[in-house]
Amino acid sequence: MLTLLKNRTLQTIASANFFTTLGVSLFNIILLTYAKNFPNPHWFVAIVSVVTVVPYVFGGLTGRLADQTRRKTNWLIGTKVVQAGLYLVLAQVITQQTVVVFYVVVAINFISDLLGRYGGSILTIVIQDRIGPDDRQQVMGLNASVSTLVEPLGQTLGVLIIAQWHDYALAGIVNAMTFIGAASCLLAGHSAIQSTPKVAGRPRHIEAWPVIQRVMLTTTRMGAVSYLGILMILNVATMSIDAILNLMFIDLASRMPVSYSVAILMVNVVFVTGSVLGGITKNTWFDRLSLFQLLLTAILAPMLTYVILLVVPQLILILGGMFAVGFMSGKLDPKMFAIMMPQIDTHLTGTVFGTISSIVTLAAPVGSVGIVLLYNLVGATAACSVMIGVSALALIWAVMAHRQ
Repeated sequence: MLTLLKNRTLQTIASANFFTTLGVSLFNIILLTYAKNFPNPHWFVAIVSVVTVVPYVFGGLTGRLADQTRRKTNWLIGTKVVQAGLYLVLAQVITQQTVVVFYVVVAINFISDLLGRYGGSILTIVIQDRIGPDDRQQVMGLNASVSTLVEPLGQTLGVLIIAQWHDYALAGIVNAMTFIGAASCLLAGHSAIQSTPKVAGRPRHIEAWPVIQRVMLTTTRMGAVSYLGILMILNVATMSIDAILNLMFIDLASRMPVSYSVAILMVNVVFVTGSVLGGITKNTWFDRLSLFQLLLTAILAPMLTYVILLVVPQLILILGGMFAVGFMSGKLDPKMFAIMMPQIDTHLTGTVFGTISSIVTLAAPVGSVGIVLLYNLVGATAACSVMIGVSALALIWAVMAHRQ
């Protein structure tokens, strides 16, 4: 572990990830608070909740673009500079709290997130290219841990900025500075993340789907359609929890022991703590489970959380459910991707992983929109009941697909 921590590539990636995650997490909670202050806050909070997950749908496109990019490191640094510029522009307009400005702010944040997805695909290629097969899982786990550990720090900073200064423009400026910090880290470690000739960008016409089918069958013992479909449903169930909680905490405000922003912060802190522990622990009972058993357990976690929201929506129990969801995500995702990476051609890394990400998250925006509309039109009970049914569908599908 100590030797790996001295790896210059890991240091560069992790340090840049630190600043990027700090800024993104800071502004996400700022954006929610900004939306909450509009008349009819449910609508504006719902828009923010949906738009923040839409960029994941474009993973296949951003991944293919990353594969075909020739000077990957230069473009990666450039994206951070552009993101910094976007938030400096945002800081100039966000002081006006009008509906038009709200949509401009959301659009800027969306463009920045798309650039972030493109940069993330490049970093995945860098890990495959610069890190040995035996160390990849650990590097991916450590880098993911940086994100999950820094996220609550950024959210805390966002809450403090609003609580102390009530200044949304300041939040935009701070976010811009974090991207400048990320660009500086990448520039300082430029040689450590420089792509070797074997992954130099060049046009590729190989279809990603046949590769995904082969890799999925080998790693999961299930067909690609079934496994990715199950992950898609699981992702809808997991990501919809945030959308429901964003709305439910408004309705439960009078019964909550803490403020809205603090409640959101606590949920996110517990979730990322579970994710980190899931990713770094290696000798738990869950580590002895097969990938299929781990998948079933990961499906049960959000199902239990929705039962809690439906039956006993107490903050302490909600936090327990979110810890379980985060812990199982931390176990399932790194294990699956680390097994897959050695079987993917270096020229298709971004395309394959980006396509998988797109497929898995494809239904998330639609699911989030649907669940938000259901919540607003019918109520929390209907929304939670539907998501329990969705989770049960994923569970049944997994069992049936594994038997074939």
